[in-house]
Amino acid sequence: MKEIYKIIIACVITMTVTAFATAYFVLHHESGDTEMVCADNASPDINGCCPGEELTQLGDSVVGCCPTEGGDCFPPITK
Repeated sequence: MKEIYKIIIACVITMTVTAFATAYFVLHHESGDTEMVCADNASPDINGCCPGEELTQLGDSVVGCCPTEGGDCFPPITK
């Protein structure tokens, strides 16, 4: 009977820790505020573009940071 109580206590402790960890993750990470950084942890310029990128007009009031040597454009990094 002692073994059953040990298993139940272990399950309750695991459940409690998991619940608190999940709540912490949801409260701090689900807001959509993922921090975007440049390669090699470089700082973006005043326009939010990384080194080697330039702010480019992509369409109707839409801008993006595009590599100067061609490639995919990305939204500027905002903090």
